[in-house]
Amino acid sequence: MIPDDKIMYGLIGTAVSATGAGMSVTELQAIISIIVTIAGFIISVLVPLIIKFVKWYKKSKEDGKIDKEEMEELEQIVSQGSKDIKDGIESIKEASDKKSEGE
Repeated sequence: MIPDDKIMYGLIGTAVSATGAGMSVTELQAIISIIVTIAGFIISVLVPLIIKFVKWYKKSKEDGKIDKEEMEELEQIVSQGSKDIKDGIESIKEASDKKSEGE
């Protein structure tokens, strides 16, 4: 099951990206479109990742030390976050290529 905050940020980020993709008549609008697409990426991928990290940090520091299990949990967060970032960057590159081709 996907956490509610990830769904919310994903929907907001997708809406912002769709808005950016819809604005590409001139070069200026293509540049604005790419900027808005990047903003959508930040909202949908980086903000939830930062929130996960902050929650993990607060939870792991409750007992005053970070143990092996908490480090494994952090490793999973970083691994999933890096995968999400890689996917997001690829989608931004694809959008940028489409804008430069005039699609």
